[in-house]
Amino acid sequence: MEDNKIFRCGGNEGESIPESILENFNMSFEEINHSAANMAMLSKQFKENKNSEYCILPFCSTVEAESFGSKVIYNPMLGNRIEKYAIDETSQVDELARIDLSKGRIAEVLEALKLLKEKGEKVTLNVTGPISIATSIMDSHKFYKLIRRDAERADKLLKTIEDSVVDYILEGVKRGVDIISYADPTGGIDILGPRVYKEVSGKSTYNILKRVEGQLDQAIIHLCGKTSTSLESIGLLETERIQVEGKNYFEMIRNVKKDRGDVSFLGHWCMKNQKKNNIVVSCMLV
Repeated sequence: MEDNKIFRCGGNEGESIPESILENFNMSFEEINHSAANMAMLSKQFKENKNSEYCILPFCSTVEAESFGSKVIYNPMLGNRIEKYAIDETSQVDELARIDLSKGRIAEVLEALKLLKEKGEKVTLNVTGPISIATSIMDSHKFYKLIRRDAERADKLLKTIEDSVVDYILEGVKRGVDIISYADPTGGIDILGPRVYKEVSGKSTYNILKRVEGQLDQAIIHLCGKTSTSLESIGLLETERIQVEGKNYFEMIRNVKKDRGDVSFLGHWCMKNQKKNNIVVSCMLV
């Protein structure tokens, strides 16, 4: 695939949660984010507000980084952001432990997923890729310097992140998730360039997907269009265009899983964009 074939996302990075919904909660947005019951309630109300079929969790892309020790600023209008990195010096990489899914906000997200499924809701779990996590737990300049100057330590950092993301995905599957939306916004080939993408980011994402392949049960992983086209450009996946019924993209995703049980990964599109045809792209790891 040529570089100019890399998917260009037209969707917004995040979605603001209307104040009218938040007014129903007698607590701060940060407090909501640390309560499974309130997260589930907010996700359901947000779904209804958007006239959508799927509840979405979590409400930002900082959950994994926070679980590694980064500090987060909570803002429902502008989106949650990293306030302080977990790692100040590269030597601290050696102390980084695999995420404990039984503690903190990530545990509440998983419990909220379970609560929504118990109420018969369809749920999408947003999962962040390794480079975006890495640059949310340490300064991006330090991370890229680490890649160049200390490959062994960089590999160790990414292995810990990969292990944690695999754990997170499989626990989401265990809780009954319908769609896992996987994106690595700062890890695309258009940002890193072909060499670094092939040697670091693409390789790391491929490792994650390969490890969960065959363990998704009834769930399906939707790869951000930039991620899937980047992987295809370096020969790590092949694609198949599939005609499928459905009045919107979410319904097409659900139907292709019913019609084609062999489909584990979809991509080459953004779930925030409206689909103008009834073609979905199945992605097969090479």
